[in-house]
Amino acid sequence: MTADTAQVNRPDGWGPDNQRTLNYQTSEVSLVALNDSNGNPVFLGRAKTGTGLDEEKWQIRKITYDSNQGVTRVEWPENSRGANSENFEFFWNNENSATVTGITNANPGVVTTSAAHNFTNGDKVYFQDVVGMTEVNFDGTDNIYTVANVAATTFELSGTDTTAFTAYSSGGTVSDADVVNYTYG
Repeated sequence: MTADTAQVNRPDGWGPDNQRTLNYQTSEVSLVALNDSNGNPVFLGRAKTGTGLDEEKWQIRKITYDSNQGVTRVEWPENSRGANSENFEFFWNNENSATVTGITNANPGVVTTSAAHNFTNGDKVYFQDVVGMTEVNFDGTDNIYTVANVAATTFELSGTDTTAFTAYSSGGTVSDADVVNYTYG
């Protein structure tokens, strides 16, 4: 394996004669994570120190765990060219967040926020710190929801029947982020 310092913004790559190369970085890196309910990072981003979350310079991975908290799969997001990529070319960016003031037990569930939000139909969102209806809180599995029928302070959780969920009690935030909207494979 050869070291290639010419491209310090990539962790590895293909060198001459299709040899795998290790590109190393001599500076510190920034890490950001969206954790599951066990504290395991499900979405993990890494970039050079000082990189803003809104800069297209993040390496992102989605990590899947088994019931014993062991890693079973690491997936990379699809880039603008339609290929899964481990390059530093993605946004992490939490674009919108809103304080939740209610979620109905309905089909589909309807979320109310304390102020106008900027979600649009089709956005994928996740919840954290909801009390009562804890089933909606991000736990690293499949509880990322699609926004539908947007109004100023409400939206539906498209295709999500919350009638059997525990009643909403209080609190919580709902956010959309580039990291949960990428296609992984």
